[in-house]
Formats: sequence, C-alpha cells, structure tokens
Amino acid sequence: MVQKRELDEFTPKQKETILKRDDHKCVICGRGEKEGVELHVDHIKPKYLGGRSTIENGQTLCAQHNFIKKTLKQTETGKKMFIRLYELAKKEKNNDLKKFCADILKTYEKYNINGHIIWKR
Repeated sequence: MVQKRELDEFTPKQKETILKRDDHKCVICGRGEKEGVELHVDHIKPKYLGGRSTIENGQTLCAQHNFIKKTLKQTETGKKMFIRLYELAKKEKNNDLKKFCADILKTYEKYNINGHIIWKR
C-alpha cells in the first residue's frame, strides 16, 4: 500500500537541503547544533496562508524563534529584532550597524508595516 504524503510537509531530503543551505544555523540568531540548539525547518510563508513545501519557502529556525514566529507575524518579529539590534549598535557605538538597522526600520515606516510597533530613534 502506497501512503500519500501531505503536500504541505517537507520531505526529509528537503529538510536536509534547507539545513545545509542555511549552514545548520537559525537564520535569525545564527545559533545552531554546535551550541546545542534544536533546529526546525520552517515554512517562510505559513501553510495556513497557502505556503508550499518548497526549498525556496523553507528556512532554518531555532526552536525559540520558530515559536516566536508562530506567535507573532514574521514582519513583527523582524521589526522588533531590528529595533533591539539598533539599540545594541547605539550602545556599542557601532555606527555602521546602527545605520543598517535604521535603513531597514525606515523601510518599515515607508510602507507603513507594523506601525503599532514604535521605533524610538
């Protein structure tokens, strides 16, 4: 008897390809198996929004960031991450990183994405 595989799940081969492409590290925080962190292969566009199980729609996330992504919309998670990174760059006087984060955060503002999350300059 042949079992049908759900179309919205990654195959083991797809998972390994995505993990290799992302260097077995979370694409958000950079932690991975070497640090003892559990990794998940995640759908960038969620299955419930029609995301398909393709290599292009896959990403490696640590368990913590996968949980956060499932709890918050991905753009909200990203904006909050760049706000925290901006604050850290400011504290460390890393002007290049500060400018990089500011440019990204200005893009959020330009397109009115997640306006409810306030970035204090």
